[in-house]
Amino acid sequence: MRTAFYTLLGAVCGGLLVHSYHRMMSRKKKQRLMFRTNVKKDKLELYKRHHKGVWPEVERGLRKAGVKLLSIHCPSDGGNALQMYIELEQGVDMARDLGPGSSTERRGRSYRSVERVKVWEELMCTFFEGGTWTMLDELYTLTGETSTNSLPAMYT
Repeated sequence: MRTAFYTLLGAVCGGLLVHSYHRMMSRKKKQRLMFRTNVKKDKLELYKRHHKGVWPEVERGLRKAGVKLLSIHCPSDGGNALQMYIELEQGVDMARDLGPGSSTERRGRSYRSVERVKVWEELMCTFFEGGTWTMLDELYTLTGETSTNSLPAMYT
């Protein structure tokens, strides 16, 4: 009887340990997202200037909301088409946790509940021709170990 109890206890504790490990590892995984937008041509230099001095409240809020990496790229020829690459912690939902409706507290993440963040986001939207960023679909990814190939190579 005693042996059965300890066997059961060991199985339960082992299961909890494995479950906790998988939860910890899944939290470390990242989501990769890419967006594009066009900045109004007469506002491009001012937009660039703002991004050389991003407000600390914005940076803190993005990190707290689960942004692991964010980079914005523009053409070197002075074009106004921008691309933004973001890596998010697993479980972060772009619309829910960072979008316009993210002003409510969720899991300790309340990006747009900070007044300075709201002001920043409203200001940035005034620079875009379409008023916002458009999400792009991921077509292909290559890492040091894998790629997203799902078909045999085509040499024709």
